[in-house]
Amino acid sequence: MKNIFKLYNIFLLLLIIFFIGLTYIYQKEEASLRSSTLNKIKTQSEYINEYFYINKAFILSLKNTLESNLNIQDLIHPLFNNIKNKKDIGIYNIVCNDKSIKFTLNGIGSIDEIDLDTIQELNSVLYLNPLFRTILNSKHGIPWVYYSSVKNFIYIASSNNVWDKKFLKYLYTKEFWTEAIPKNNPKKKLILTKIYNDAAGKGYLTTLSLPIFYDNVFKGVLSIDISLNILNKMLNKIDLPGKVYLIKKDNSIIASNQIFKLNEKLKRNKETFSINLFDDNLKLLYIENKKDVIITILSNTFPVIMLLLFSLIIVCVLAHTIMLIKKIKEIANRDFLTSLLNRRAMMKEMSRQLSIANRYNQSTALLLVDIDFFKRVNDTYGHQVGDIAIQQISNVLSKNVRESDLVSRYGGEEFLILLYNTNIDDAYILAERIRKEIGNLKIKEIDFQITVSIGCTEYIKNESIDDFINRSDLLLYEAKEKGRNQTIKA
Repeated sequence: MKNIFKLYNIFLLLLIIFFIGLTYIYQKEEASLRSSTLNKIKTQSEYINEYFYINKAFILSLKNTLESNLNIQDLIHPLFNNIKNKKDIGIYNIVCNDKSIKFTLNGIGSIDEIDLDTIQELNSVLYLNPLFRTILNSKHGIPWVYYSSVKNFIYIASSNNVWDKKFLKYLYTKEFWTEAIPKNNPKKKLILTKIYNDAAGKGYLTTLSLPIFYDNVFKGVLSIDISLNILNKMLNKIDLPGKVYLIKKDNSIIASNQIFKLNEKLKRNKETFSINLFDDNLKLLYIENKKDVIITILSNTFPVIMLLLFSLIIVCVLAHTIMLIKKIKEIANRDFLTSLLNRRAMMKEMSRQLSIANRYNQSTALLLVDIDFFKRVNDTYGHQVGDIAIQQISNVLSKNVRESDLVSRYGGEEFLILLYNTNIDDAYILAERIRKEIGNLKIKEIDFQITVSIGCTEYIKNESIDDFINRSDLLLYEAKEKGRNQTIKA
């Protein structure tokens, strides 16, 4: 009965430990998922923000060029004389095929009847060809870039369509024009239109439109179209168990990883995260799906939960426990990535080594090695490549020391080397050899030189370990301050 009672108590204790562990794992995974979600949203928001700012830069470049052209008196573009009247459809027109980019100018009326200001404006606009080409070749997925004049002509790329008078008048009722003109945009701002169906068959678009003024007179509108498909693809790259929306100030949806109706407005009362974009003209919203979050957490933690359960069962078996403890002791002294001594084991071994040095007055030196600009490696190539760099540098350190010396991974990219029976001069020679060999490393995944900075010092009798390390750390800091990739000894 006593044995049964003991087994019952053990089982109950293990059950309590299991549920405590289960709760901890769930909460930890929930926090990790929330953090990961926020990071993914932030990363993609930066990409979307950059996309819109680049398009803004494009349209401002067009504006500056056009205004400069309008200032040039008697400006004549070589293509101007190729403009032809098409009296049967009530327009004048020119179609240009320039290095695979098609440009079309369509205007209402007759080229023979336009005034001098319109002639100046037409020639100024024709000189926008190179910028139009650059924008369309920018791989931003821009279907159209164009200028619409108050004088009833539109210059557009990429297109070779000839539009009749009726269709041209119809285009002036579309959002890219109506939302940008002074009547609806008195502050003359760059505007982002609501989603609309493209009249020329490019699908659903939103447009960046900027009104153009010359001598305070409204001349026309520069526009860059942005495809809804491009924006939706950006949001679909955010692999999250929830809904992502890109909305305007009036809460109208511009893009989403969900199906939405044209010009639908989002009811904003449940968003988990909200990030302002594009000069606060847009917001990126994430709405968490509780059911999907729970499923994701359970899916992610299932192996850990099973491992916890298994570990608790193993605890009941004394023999397995003893084997596990032995293995843990061995692992506990080594860094998992480099197999060097870890920081705790290094401190223990240093204490023993320095006691011997004090007793027998032996010289002992210390090298503190730090990888220069290691964050750049992780940020540029990812942590997996960063781990490869750390492993190869660890191999260099291990290869250059004696069996009696101690080498440890002291921090993320820091290494500590204790040199037994070695004075400061010999330590410096070794440090320089290590530094140069690391500088010559060729890591396949990295296309720039990896260097290290080293602090080199000699042990002072009866000095504490902390003081010994602190002195080498100050020397390392001095090496960093003096430009890195060097050894400072003292």
